[in-house]
Amino acid sequence: MKKRIMGIVLLLLGCFVPITGYAEPKEETEAAITELQERLLTLNNAISTSLIQQEEQEEEIAVLEKDEAHQEATLKKATEKLDRLEKDIQARLKALQLKEADGKTAVFKLENWSSALKALYSAETVRKADEARGKEYEAQVKTVDQEAKALTKQRMKLEKAQQELADTIKEQEKTKAALEQELTENQALLASLKAEEERQAALRQAEQEALLEELARTPIPRNDRDGDSDTDEEETGEGQSQAQEIILSAKEFLGVPYVWGGTTPQGFDCSGLMQYVFAKHGVSLPRVSQAQQAAAKELSFSELRPGDLVFWGRPAHHVGLYIGDGYFIHAPQPGEVVKVTHVSWFPYQSAGRVLA
Repeated sequence: MKKRIMGIVLLLLGCFVPITGYAEPKEETEAAITELQERLLTLNNAISTSLIQQEEQEEEIAVLEKDEAHQEATLKKATEKLDRLEKDIQARLKALQLKEADGKTAVFKLENWSSALKALYSAETVRKADEARGKEYEAQVKTVDQEAKALTKQRMKLEKAQQELADTIKEQEKTKAALEQELTENQALLASLKAEEERQAALRQAEQEALLEELARTPIPRNDRDGDSDTDEEETGEGQSQAQEIILSAKEFLGVPYVWGGTTPQGFDCSGLMQYVFAKHGVSLPRVSQAQQAAAKELSFSELRPGDLVFWGRPAHHVGLYIGDGYFIHAPQPGEVVKVTHVSWFPYQSAGRVLA
């Protein structure tokens, strides 16, 4: 399903190049650009999130199917045991009926009290055994009933999960159609953005490369943006190093294609990239951008330092990794790759910290 959707949309996005750069967009198109960016990000996030949900639902269904098979096997064993008990009891009842008359007369034919007591003891033993067998049968009837109810409940859970999966896939198709419509209706604007992005990328390439090289050579300052050190927080050398290592890990994936629901170097979505690079350095992040935003300590832009997260929307529909001087690394959208972008062209709307 994921591959089929990606194939369709990548064709549609052939002309769609990153909405990034440094210079301010022209005044007459600024509002249109911002609005289009928000819509496209929201739609992409919805598809990516639904694909994650689909994977989780498919895993849940696999577990439920396994549980259902186990429950069916348990019920079958319980029913077979009940059948054996029924046959045993029926055979025992038949034997007792056939011997009942002979047993009564045999007592009077015994030669002494010792033999009589032995006979009575044997009869009592048989009675107790029959009583125990009857109780076992009753218990097994209850067991079979419970297992049958458990199987019914398990099947209902499975059917519900299957319906939820069908609904998720249906919603994906609706969102994909909306995205295709947005792209069709905004071809001219997308073309202008492509030209502007190419121009700005050329202008800022040297600056971006210099920033990344500097990060690789020197420790990250505690506040690189304004030179402001008026904060009560004391960042340790370990924290600086960790942020630096995370940024350099993210740099390794520049050029990796955006993939809806992607969480590996073969393809990332925005939150999948963040989760992956932070996890490489022992920091656990939730899977989706909304949850990453909720897990981060919110910051003002003046508090931003390399290693922080920047977000679009509330709840977030996009996330990037701040690397300094207004730049961030992110996985933008289908048809694009992991890249460095500047805030002046693609302004983030909030920020948060997950590192100490």
